[in-house]
Amino acid sequence: MNTLLIKSTLATAIALSIAACTPADSEGVAGIGGSGYVSSGSVSGFGSVFVNGVEFETDSSTFDVDGVSGTQDDLAIGMIVQVSGTINADGITGNATNIRFDDQLQGPVTGPITYDADRVTASFTVLGVNVIIDSGSTSFDIDGDLPASTVFDFDSIAEDNNVEISGFFDSSGNLIATRVELKDITFDTSSIIEIEGRISDLSGNTFTIGGLTIDASSASFDDLPNGLIEDLSVEVKGTLAGTNVTAISVEGEDDLPDDTDEFELEGIISDYVDDSNFMIDDIRVDASNVKTREPASLVLKNDIRIEVEGAIINGILVANEIESEGGDIKVHAMVTAVPPVTAANTFEVSPLSGQTITVTVSTNTQFEDDIGENKFFNISDLVANTDFVEVRGFDDGNGGITAVEVDVKEASKVVVQGYASAAISTPPGGTITVLGITFNFDSKTKFDDDADDVLNGADINALIADINNPSTAPQLIKIEDKDENGGPDGIADEIDIE
Repeated sequence: MNTLLIKSTLATAIALSIAACTPADSEGVAGIGGSGYVSSGSVSGFGSVFVNGVEFETDSSTFDVDGVSGTQDDLAIGMIVQVSGTINADGITGNATNIRFDDQLQGPVTGPITYDADRVTASFTVLGVNVIIDSGSTSFDIDGDLPASTVFDFDSIAEDNNVEISGFFDSSGNLIATRVELKDITFDTSSIIEIEGRISDLSGNTFTIGGLTIDASSASFDDLPNGLIEDLSVEVKGTLAGTNVTAISVEGEDDLPDDTDEFELEGIISDYVDDSNFMIDDIRVDASNVKTREPASLVLKNDIRIEVEGAIINGILVANEIESEGGDIKVHAMVTAVPPVTAANTFEVSPLSGQTITVTVSTNTQFEDDIGENKFFNISDLVANTDFVEVRGFDDGNGGITAVEVDVKEASKVVVQGYASAAISTPPGGTITVLGITFNFDSKTKFDDDADDVLNGADINALIADINNPSTAPQLIKIEDKDENGGPDGIADEIDIE
């Protein structure tokens, strides 16, 4: 594992954003506490720019895209950005003075590309870093210089593609990709790579980052007033031959953010000790006295993706609000009702005819249109009885879903994943209810445990007993109905314990 490569990617970029937020940035615009505001997270929507549930107006914003001046059009869903500016009293709108994007990694896909049993996730390496992509939550895009006919998605990513990756590092150093952009179909000696990490084994203008040897003798330097220094955090752009990098540019990266009154951070928990002591990237978080936790049942631990809001005090993010950005609940189904039939921020899906689930969205919900590729897609664009969606989020406590992501996809198998509320055995079959949707099962239904081992009859009876036992921990169940005769038939093809 190339651990040195991943140590300072997000926090260093945040520090630059904070430094850019001077008192002049907020002059004439009232932010919470009257001070500058910084938000770091993935882009979830457009109109303006949505990050961490806040809609930022960008009329007066500057854009820094990979170190080059850009525009809002250069941003895309899933990019990890740092927003400097102010937030309004409503907490969900604000004004950006600067938006900065810098990818976490760029380089060739090194195989093998390994898919999980359900072909939901896949993993591969880029420059020694293990990357994990998700068919539902990772966005895929192609560089504008490539032919428009180029196909690039979860199923077509291939070894030797040169890819730019945005995402969050988990506690094991895996980069969980939120967005992957194809830069070159085939990596060659002219392809550009980008890495971040700390200088080691410095000798003149040569040093190493992880397992790569960097020759910076012909590179331009930026933000390096004292030149190259051992253990200094830098970003390197260059070309790759084997494990040798010929640097085009080397840019110094600040270590940690300065203290600030208003700070929002999205990421994955690592180094968890307790709620008062854990890390998101290189930023230590104290969430021991949070006032708001959504959902209320959220339990913090390693590898949970969350959004934290609070203040940076003595280099520590002291949280007053925490919100889950993950969610165990998933539904793949047809949209059957949208506003104004439903409430303004809700729509309904029907996994089975006559049975519906209510989906609630917020400014934090990420929408993506894989069919029409509408960058500005949101709830108002959903069409009942036409759009098939994949929804991920968490249980709203009323049998519905609070959505973290809504993706419009080609119609496929129906999936309902949630906590089972009832099950009945009527040999050789029975019924099981998840999120209020009741599926039948029969002797052809395949039951798997959380290790993908097939359950036998006794195991199935034990599962049913557990589901109906109020003293047993709730069972997270995924049901698939992939009938090939024109739609779901209500008889589960597969029931998995997740």
